[in-house]
Amino acid sequence: MRRLHYPEREHQENMLDTKSSEGVESGQDYTGVNKRWYYLGLLLIAIGIPFHQALFVVIGIVALLVCSLIDTWARYCLTDLRYQRRLGEQRVFFGEEIALSVSIENAKLLPLPWLEIEDTVPRVLTIKGQELRGGLLSNTVALECLFSPRWYERVTRRYTVQCHARGVHTFGPTKLRSGDIFGFISREILLSNRQYLLVYPLVIPLTRFGLPARHPFGEQRAPRRLLEDPSRVIGVRDYAYGDSLRRIHWKATARTLQLQSKIYEATTTHALVIFLNVTARLDTHYGIHPELQELAICAAASVTNWALDQGYAVGLYANTIMFMPDEMPSFSHEQALTEQPNLEGTVAAQLERRRIRLPASSNGEQRQRIMEVLARTQTYFGTNIEDIIQTERSHLPAGSTVVVITSTMSEALLDILARVRRGGHAVSILFTGDTPPPVRLAGITIYHLGGEETWKDLEAAYSGRSEETAKGIFRL
Repeated sequence: MRRLHYPEREHQENMLDTKSSEGVESGQDYTGVNKRWYYLGLLLIAIGIPFHQALFVVIGIVALLVCSLIDTWARYCLTDLRYQRRLGEQRVFFGEEIALSVSIENAKLLPLPWLEIEDTVPRVLTIKGQELRGGLLSNTVALECLFSPRWYERVTRRYTVQCHARGVHTFGPTKLRSGDIFGFISREILLSNRQYLLVYPLVIPLTRFGLPARHPFGEQRAPRRLLEDPSRVIGVRDYAYGDSLRRIHWKATARTLQLQSKIYEATTTHALVIFLNVTARLDTHYGIHPELQELAICAAASVTNWALDQGYAVGLYANTIMFMPDEMPSFSHEQALTEQPNLEGTVAAQLERRRIRLPASSNGEQRQRIMEVLARTQTYFGTNIEDIIQTERSHLPAGSTVVVITSTMSEALLDILARVRRGGHAVSILFTGDTPPPVRLAGITIYHLGGEETWKDLEAAYSGRSEETAKGIFRL
């Protein structure tokens, strides 16, 4: 067994250092305590001194002092306040645990009796030892922290995040709330400090899907492409009619006084192309049926890992788009009206960038590309998978193996796959569903990977793995 190796993952070293003045304060600017309370305190002092009423004087002084304290804390509680959130990693494997630290620095002389922080975190990620609050229909929850920083004090709290869900997860925005020591007045500010965490899909041995350990997608027979590598010359031969001039070995020709051609070393390459069919199925709570889709994405990642380990050139196509929030442009309503042509062009360019279309390749970066694309894959139904296959059918490498991962079967899909097979490609279908596929097709192998319970069992089995085990993905 061998490991799945990615390029060294990036640590998120850029710690957010956000002053409260850069946020957006809710409500209007603070106007201070009602002046009538000051006038009342002064009036009590003015009455108490000439009439020798010490109680009135004391009450008036206390009233002025309390109003001054409330004004001071409420006015300056959010000034020179710095909040930092740090994620230990930007990209992690499914089932890993990463560190999350939040810190607050009170960079002023005024201490804060209380400071409440609500940091928005993804609902699907678990934070150990924390009960998080959120709405029933929201995909985010609030990580609440209560601080009491003194003057020029920095307080840091650390948490452990369990990454048991594939995808791009958003942390932020953050709400800071503070006020006076008596709790009469509070102010809050909203920080737009979003950060993103990418969790790769679950990768498992193909045998866990019930697939054969050897040649699960057919024997590697004639669909083997024999190519010549021009960078590897292993000898020379006599010139033959039709040889390119670039093939002529001029030094050997000069020695023998006869045209000589180079003999290149032959290389063998297999190509495996995956078509991922993303379908929208209604669910009573979220509108999308997620388990089957996650099982299909897990299967695509596992097949990719196996094929690259076996020396295949692997490609990936899907009928959906990627989620790339860090590159999404934002336009105001006025810009949308005045710059409509530019807006349409920008949106079209962004949609093109989000298309899932990776031609077959066997270089060292292909594994990283496919895993990141699968991590960003949205459960959004874009177009028919039949159209994608029809478009790419003429661009498939000669003799390549085609693997279609789908939870639905249609006559149109079977018809286009039959044509792909007649074009000299081996075709296999990996079906995800609670019941086995109802059809059989000559020459096309159909595997039933399982349904919702299969994904739940895999998720439970692999989500509790240690960090070292999570990094090491089996190779058949």
